[in-house]
Amino acid sequence: MYNGQNDVRNCGHHSGCARPPAGCWSLSSVQARILEGVAAGFSSGRLSRELYLSSKTIDYHVRVMSDKLQAPNRVALVSRAFVLEILRTDSWPPRVACETVN
Repeated sequence: MYNGQNDVRNCGHHSGCARPPAGCWSLSSVQARILEGVAAGFSSGRLSRELYLSSKTIDYHVRVMSDKLQAPNRVALVSRAFVLEILRTDSWPPRVACETVN
């Protein structure tokens, strides 16, 4: 079910759950790359250069993902992404689980 919030989706089956399964959250490919960069500790400036996007666009996507995952900052965003199994725990640098990318 699309929640109207810029490519971050919840499946609708787990809206009351504190910890939805990995398949419930999906990210656009751009958001996935941004989340991986944030998890690796990259700044908005570095991500903007690597992804050929403006730093404001990077910040926008970080804010959208943070709002959706109820994370007040980048550290909390990454932490929640690991807890929700959006980011895989078996690789470094962190990678988004394939099933969470549209």
